[in-house]
Amino acid sequence: MRKSFKKFIATILTATMAMRVCSPAFANTTAEEEAMAFIKSELNDTTLSAEAEQFLKENQIYNLEERVRAQTYSLGEENLYVGILDEDVLALKRAAEAHNFTNEQIVQYVEGLVNTPSRFVPEDKNSAIAVASVPEANNRPAGDDGIGYEVQSKTGYSQATSYATLPKRSINNMQDIAYIFYTVYAGKYCMDFGLRAGMYSWAIAYNPIPSGFDTEQTIPKKDGERVYFNVYVEKNGVLRCRILDANNFSNVLFDDTYEMTGVAKDSCIFNKQITMCREDRNFTTGSKISNGKFTASTLYNSAGYYTMNTSNCNSARCGRFGVTGVSGSREKVTVNSYTQWDSEDITIEFRNS
Repeated sequence: MRKSFKKFIATILTATMAMRVCSPAFANTTAEEEAMAFIKSELNDTTLSAEAEQFLKENQIYNLEERVRAQTYSLGEENLYVGILDEDVLALKRAAEAHNFTNEQIVQYVEGLVNTPSRFVPEDKNSAIAVASVPEANNRPAGDDGIGYEVQSKTGYSQATSYATLPKRSINNMQDIAYIFYTVYAGKYCMDFGLRAGMYSWAIAYNPIPSGFDTEQTIPKKDGERVYFNVYVEKNGVLRCRILDANNFSNVLFDDTYEMTGVAKDSCIFNKQITMCREDRNFTTGSKISNGKFTASTLYNSAGYYTMNTSNCNSARCGRFGVTGVSGSREKVTVNSYTQWDSEDITIEFRNS
C-alpha cells in the first residue's frame, strides 16, 4: 500500500457512528470563502445536455435541475451545486449501460445526487501531503507498510466503477488496518479514496486531505456487505469520488469532489487495491481479513467502456504484492478466485509462521 495512507494506520477507530457532514469542515473562514469561490467559478453548473435529458426522460426522471438547486450548499442567498450536473448524469448513464442498471437503480442513484450533496475538497498546495509521486511500475518502496492485491489500469481513462464486498475481519489489535480502495493517478500526482477498518467500524479513507477535514466518518456497513464505487473526472482539475450502498444507490456512503492538479479527461490511471497494513511492518500478529472482493470492475473513456482485462491493465501492477525484505509476505495473501482483471476474491492473514 502506498505510504500516503500511513497517517491513518495508527488511528483508533471508534464504534460510534459519525454523522456525515456535507459541507466542508474548514479550519477557518478564509479557507471556506476560497473554496466557495472555486465552487462558484468552476462548478455550480446544473445545465443538462440533450443526451442527459433524454436519458433522464427514458427513466421517468423530471425536473432534476430544480430539485438539485433546492438542496445544494447555501452561500449567503445563493444555492451552489458542488459539481457539474451534466457530468454527474452522464457518469451514471455510462455506468448504467456497463452494469445494466434497472430503472429502480437509476432512480435511486439520482435520489442520492439530489439528497446528499457532494463535499468539496480544495487542493492544499502548501501541504506536504497534498500530492504524492507516482511509484514506478513494480517498484514499491522498501518502507511500504502493507500487503495485498491490486489491479492497475493503463493510462487513458476518465472513469472507473466497481462493486466491492467488505472483507470479514478478525483483527486482534489496534495497529492492523484493512483497506479496500482506489488510487487515481494523474500525471505525476495521485489520490487515494475508499474504506478502512481496524477492530471497530468501517470508515472512509482518503489522501491527500487538507488539515481540518473530518477523516473519522464511519459508515453503516458491516463485514460481508457490498458497496459500489464510481469515480470520474468531473472536469479538468476536478475529480468526483462516490461510494454507494450496492443494495440501495440512494444511500450515499461517501461523496467528495476534489480539486486535483493534473486530472483530465481520458488521461488517468485507476488502481484498485485490497490490503492489510501495519505501520511497523510486523505482519505476524495473527490478524486476518477474508473474502474481500472487487466485482465487475469497468473503465471508461470518450470512446466507450471496457471491463478491466489484460489488454487495458498494467501486468507489472496486477496481482499480489508484499513488502520488500519481508519473508513470506506474498504467501500471506491468498487469491481465492479471480478473473483477469475485473473481479477478485482475496484473503490476507498476518500469519506468525
